[in-house]
Amino acid sequence: MNILSVDFFADNAAKRFTDSLKKTGFGVLETHPINWQLIEDIYTEWRDFLNSNAAKKYHYDKSTQDGYFPLDVSEIAKGENTRDIKHYYHLYFPWGRYPQEVSDKAKILFEQLFELGKTLLQWIDDHMDPATAKKLACPLVDALSFERTLFRILNYPAIKGDEPDGAIRAAAHEDINLITLLPVASSPGLEVFSHHEQKWYEVPCKPQSIIINIGDMLQEMTAYEYIATKHRVVKPKGEAQGLDRMSIPCFMHAKADVFLSEKYPTADAFLQERLRELGVA
Repeated sequence: MNILSVDFFADNAAKRFTDSLKKTGFGVLETHPINWQLIEDIYTEWRDFLNSNAAKKYHYDKSTQDGYFPLDVSEIAKGENTRDIKHYYHLYFPWGRYPQEVSDKAKILFEQLFELGKTLLQWIDDHMDPATAKKLACPLVDALSFERTLFRILNYPAIKGDEPDGAIRAAAHEDINLITLLPVASSPGLEVFSHHEQKWYEVPCKPQSIIINIGDMLQEMTAYEYIATKHRVVKPKGEAQGLDRMSIPCFMHAKADVFLSEKYPTADAFLQERLRELGVA
C-alpha cells in the first residue's frame, strides 16, 4: 500500500494528496503550516490532565458528547465486543466545556487545524470527478461545520499485559466524519488495512507530519469515489514497557442538515446512528 508523503508547499501537492486519498484512503503531509511546538506542549499538559482527578469533573454529556470519556466508557468499535484501551476528552468550539486546568494552546491548535482542513477539502473539491461533484448537494468546503468539528485529545495507557482477550488500543474502524487530521502521535502504532491484499500496513509516521484519512461521510457524499479505509492502533513490536501514547485527531464534520446519500439524507442522522453503534449515545 503506497500512502504518499506530500510536501504541502509544493506545486503538485494537491494532486499528489488527492491521488493518495483515492488509492489508499490516507495521505501524509510531511510539511505543513501547523506550529509543531503547540502539539508537543499539548501532549505534555493534557497527558497530566487526563490522568488527574480533575478530568473527572468534566465527565462527558451523552446529549452533547463533549467532555471527558474515562476508560470504562471508551468506544467499542463497530462490529467489536471489547472496549478500546483509551480515555479521552472531546472539545467542541466555541460551545463545549474547556477545562480550566490547561492552557489555551488546544484552542489555538484547533483553529490552525481547522483552517488546514478547509484547504484540504478544497483540494478534494478541485480534484473530484466532475460527474461526482455534480451530484453533491454543495461543495465539501461549504458542507464543513466549525461547531460540529471534533477535536479529541487521547491518551492510550501503557499496555500492562493483563488486558481482556482481543483488546487493543483502538480496534479496526473507519471514521465517521469527512476527513480526519491526525498530527503524528507520541509513539507509533497506527495501521491501515489493505482490502486488496488482506493485510495490515503501518502508516508512515514521519516526525512532525500530519496524517489525513477519509471518513464515512465523505465516502457517502462522493458515492464511494473516496473510500474510508479501516485502521487501528496497536502496540508496536519492540515498544518499551510502560510507554503510553498521546494522539490528537481533529475530525472535520459536516453541518447537521447536509445531504449525504439516499441512505443517509442528513449528516446528523448518520452521526447519531454511529454514536449508538459505538455505545456512547
